[in-house]
Amino acid sequence: MRKIDFIYKNFNPLVFSQHIKKYNVDYSIKLTQLILKSVKDIDEIKNEINLHEFTKLGDNLIYKKFVKKYKNYNHKDIEEYFIKKHNILNNSFYDEDLSYLLDEHIWCGEFFRKFKKFFEIIHYFQIDYKDYDRIYMNFYCLFIKTLNKYYLFRYEYQEGVEEQKSLVKTFKRRPTRTELIKFININTHHESFIKKETIRLNEIKIFNYDKSDNQLYSEGYKLKHKIIPHFKSEEEYFNYHNTKGDYSIASSFALSNPEKYFHRYFKNGEGVSSYLTPSSGKIKEKISSNKFFNFVMSNKLNYQSNIKFIEKIIYSYDDLEDFLKYIPKNIQESKSLKEEIRILRLFRVKNKKFIVKVFKTNKDKLPDLIKSYMPSTIFEDPYLMNELIKLDINSIADISKKLKKNKKFMSKVKKLLDEK
Repeated sequence: MRKIDFIYKNFNPLVFSQHIKKYNVDYSIKLTQLILKSVKDIDEIKNEINLHEFTKLGDNLIYKKFVKKYKNYNHKDIEEYFIKKHNILNNSFYDEDLSYLLDEHIWCGEFFRKFKKFFEIIHYFQIDYKDYDRIYMNFYCLFIKTLNKYYLFRYEYQEGVEEQKSLVKTFKRRPTRTELIKFININTHHESFIKKETIRLNEIKIFNYDKSDNQLYSEGYKLKHKIIPHFKSEEEYFNYHNTKGDYSIASSFALSNPEKYFHRYFKNGEGVSSYLTPSSGKIKEKISSNKFFNFVMSNKLNYQSNIKFIEKIIYSYDDLEDFLKYIPKNIQESKSLKEEIRILRLFRVKNKKFIVKVFKTNKDKLPDLIKSYMPSTIFEDPYLMNELIKLDINSIADISKKLKKNKKFMSKVKKLLDEK
C-alpha cells in the first residue's frame, strides 16, 4: 500500500478535531503535521516500544514509562495507554517528499472532501491579479462538524517566494458569502508593487486536485507504507535489524553489549574504528568507562597490536596517557607511531607558554595540528585560544561552546576581528 493511501485509510477525523480546536488564528499553521498526528498506526507504535524495550536509543518518556509498567503488554494495553490516555496514534512519521504531496491534497481541499461525514467546505475564493499571472491567493472555509466551527484557510503563492499557509479566521456560526468576502477584502495584505485596480476576488466552485502532482511529487506518491514486525525478544529484534532493518539499531547492540553482539555485527572485523572516532571533536570521557573501547582493545582481539588501526583512532582521545595504557610498548615504539605520540604529547603539557611556543614555531601547520593533535582542552582555554587566533584567524571556528559563553574572551576576539 502507498503511504498516501494508508494516511487516507487510517486518518481519524475526531483526533484531528481535537488538535485543530486549539487554534483560532495562525499565520504559519502546520496542517500537514496535524493530519499526520491524526493517522492511526499501531505497528509504528509497536516499533517504538521495541526501540525503548531493547535499546538505549529511545528517549521518549511516555514510551519509557509504558515499558516499565507493562512487562507483558498486549494490543489492548497499547490502545488504552497511547491512544486513549495520551492521544498518540503513531510515532509522528515524517517524510519530506510525502509531506509535499500531502500539502497539495490539503490546501486544495481534496483531503477534507474525502471525509464528508466530518467536514464540509462551504465556500472557495481566489484572489488573482490582472497584470501578474504568477501571484495568487486561495481561500476556503472549512466546516468541522464535530466542533460546529468554521475555519477560513488561506494559501498564498508567489513565484520564487516560499508559499504561505495560514488559518486567518474562525467563526462560531456559519458565515455568509458576503461576510467572507468582506473579511477577505479588509484583512488581506497585497505586495506594495500591486496596483489596487488589478486585484480581483472571485468565488470559485472548487479547487480541484491536480493529478499531475502525483508525477511532480513522484517520490512521495510512490512511497510505500512499510510494516516492520513487532518482536517479543531482544534476539529477534537484533537479528532483524542486523540483516534487513536499521543498521544503526543493530550497531547499538554491539556497542552496549560487545561480549554478546560484537562478532555478529562486525562479521569481518571491518568498520570498527569508525565507532571509536567521533565525526567531530574529541572524546573526553574516561576510557575505562567505555565498554566498547575496552572490549575492542582487550586481549580477546588483536586490535591493540594493529598499528594501522591505532593510527586511525589515536587522535580522537583527549586523555592520551590513558589511551596508551592499552597499547603494548613495542607498538608505541614503532617507527610510525613513536613520532605521532611525541607530537601529541607536546600539546598536553601544563606549561601554556611552551604550547604557545609550539604554535609559533609551527604556524604554517596550524590547521593540521588543530585537526589532529590538539586536545579539546586547548579550545576551552581563553589564553591559548587567544594566542592561536592571533596566529590564525580561522581558528575562531574551533572556539568551544563553553568558551563562547565567556563574554570577556569573546570581546577580545571581536577586537582581533576588527583589527584584521
